[in-house]
Amino acid sequence: MTQALAISSLSYSVPGLDILKTLNLEVSEQHYYAIAGVNGAGKSTLIKLILDLIRPQPGGSIRIFGADNRDRQCRDQLAYLPEKFDVKKNISGRQYLDFIAAVYHQKLSRKQTSELAERLDFPPDRLDTRVAGYSKGMVQKLGLVSCFMLKRRLLILDEPLSGLDPRARYHFKQLMQEEKSAGRTVLYSTHLLADAEDLCDRFGILHDGEMKYQGTPADCLQRYQTDSLEQAYMKCISE
Repeated sequence: MTQALAISSLSYSVPGLDILKTLNLEVSEQHYYAIAGVNGAGKSTLIKLILDLIRPQPGGSIRIFGADNRDRQCRDQLAYLPEKFDVKKNISGRQYLDFIAAVYHQKLSRKQTSELAERLDFPPDRLDTRVAGYSKGMVQKLGLVSCFMLKRRLLILDEPLSGLDPRARYHFKQLMQEEKSAGRTVLYSTHLLADAEDLCDRFGILHDGEMKYQGTPADCLQRYQTDSLEQAYMKCISE
């Protein structure tokens, strides 16, 4: 199966601290892969390395659809939502989406963006109001709309469920399941294991800079003889 993302021997450190230690990870095309870990486990650092926002120690390799991640063209195939997504308060949601579409040279109709917003339980009429009046959850939904509307092959989402209430998380998961038929590949970080169990084909447990487990949710439950991924996670990181 084609690899959308292939990482080998990836290490990253700052003075006095090894953040990632010889990490290996593969994400097959058209699969959903969740990286689980506590705050500070290295999830956001890993994503920044994939996006070439920071550079790893020598010897590591990151390939996106077979091309080196430093190749600008390979990054044209992905969309990214940062953990702390924010947008200027004095513009409307639709103005932001129009700006992102222009940056990516993609034409979108008002109908397309409104329908996508509605699928995420974001009232489409609020797109024409200023972001200053949005709740934290609405801002997060706007960021998700901006990623999914671009029709990129690979989506990289850093804590995409941050700030979403249970109803919004439900609609996000519904959208993710619907989008599988579109042939997308999704890599996302999370500390909400129940959601990962519902959504991902494979997931990895990142702890102390190392991948302590990689595989399917079902295999993880079997390996640690637990009824939930939360319990399996706790057993894994305590080994």
